[in-house]
Amino acid sequence: MSWDNRVVWSEGMFVLPQHFQQADRYVERLVRARVAALRSFPWGVTGLEINRNLLATGQFAVTRCSGVLEDGTPFSIPDDAFPPPALDVPENTRDCIIYLTLPIVHPGGVEVELDDVAQTVARYSALEVEVGDSVGSAGGSKARLHLGRLRLRYALETDPRADTVSIGLARIVEVRPDRSVVLDDRYIPPSLTAAASPVLTGFLTELHGLLRQRAVALAGRVSESGVKGVAEFADYLLLLVLNRYEPVLAHLAQIGAIHPEDFFRTCVQIAGELASIFAKSRRPPEFPVYRHDDLQKSFAPVMSELRHALTMMIDSAATPLMLQQTKFGIWYAPLTDRTMLSNTSFVLAVKSAAAVETLRATFPGQVKIGPGDQIRDLITSASRGIHIRALPVAPRQIPYHAGKVYFEFERNGPQWDAMRSSGGFAIHIAGDFPNIEMDLWAIREVTS
Repeated sequence: MSWDNRVVWSEGMFVLPQHFQQADRYVERLVRARVAALRSFPWGVTGLEINRNLLATGQFAVTRCSGVLEDGTPFSIPDDAFPPPALDVPENTRDCIIYLTLPIVHPGGVEVELDDVAQTVARYSALEVEVGDSVGSAGGSKARLHLGRLRLRYALETDPRADTVSIGLARIVEVRPDRSVVLDDRYIPPSLTAAASPVLTGFLTELHGLLRQRAVALAGRVSESGVKGVAEFADYLLLLVLNRYEPVLAHLAQIGAIHPEDFFRTCVQIAGELASIFAKSRRPPEFPVYRHDDLQKSFAPVMSELRHALTMMIDSAATPLMLQQTKFGIWYAPLTDRTMLSNTSFVLAVKSAAAVETLRATFPGQVKIGPGDQIRDLITSASRGIHIRALPVAPRQIPYHAGKVYFEFERNGPQWDAMRSSGGFAIHIAGDFPNIEMDLWAIREVTS
């Protein structure tokens, strides 16, 4: 016999309680099968409120708790199910999950216990209730009915939970000497909606805030910048990612009714796109497989990666320094922030009517660079000042222009050390380079 097959109702049949019980099982199985196919992980809590006062006495209980168990059984404490007896937590309990359990229904087994027996394996206990007739005028006849209430119980992770369906509610960190129970505030119970967990709600709000903050700052910089180099193109790519997901996260944060698996998918999607911009390998890290029964382990590495990517410095990596030409072939570039000398590369972009290869080969030997207050002594001495070397290509952070040669300052030597007490760079060109044009760039070194 199939325990869940539908009843064939026919005229003249002798109706027994088993007919209605079988009909109930068929309808319940039909609903479970239909709902389970609608989405993955269709179970979890939808609301949870822990009795914090009992924790101080070494006990655990919930004030309110609702949701759907893994077998599809809905529950709501205290609306249609009595709160289970409080759980006495043993003194030596550490790093242990507390579960809400319910006996499993076995084909042919007893589902309802008429007498409230503590050790029974029945799923329901019978509760006698007086129910009025809902059809007709007020004050109609009433009848006493036996209604089934779920026999929900608490159990520790270390307790035997065979023949039960269970769902995690909280994790115990430790039990203190005074018997008070300390719960892990980072624990996320299996949930049907992010709104059921303050941790998931916090992740959602935090991620939306980070995206919005970065998008606003980046939009202003991209709009005002006149630079059209590789770095600005990277800024535009980042802004595309931020603008794509910021409205989505704003919507989800407002309604809060997103399934954790959908939220996880959105998070890894954002992390994957950001990895193309920030990660050295241009690839996202290997994230753990989503586990509905261990959401903390699933979300922690993803959120850590998102925080890292979104809190990285997004200030422009390249800053142009103003070069002012004076008499006698000397250019000055004021340096207002001397801390740049320790974490910044300086690149001189040079263009002239001379051939590019000639410029690349002869310019380093005919230019002297040093502190502004020592440039005249450098010109009259045999010292070359700060050495420069030709770069094979333009750094990606600054614009590329055909015909320009890019030289990087070597950050060593006595003249470089003297820059720490100087107001800026001075550049003197001894050779003849007709129609010379120069741009000086400061490129901050970014470590990820």
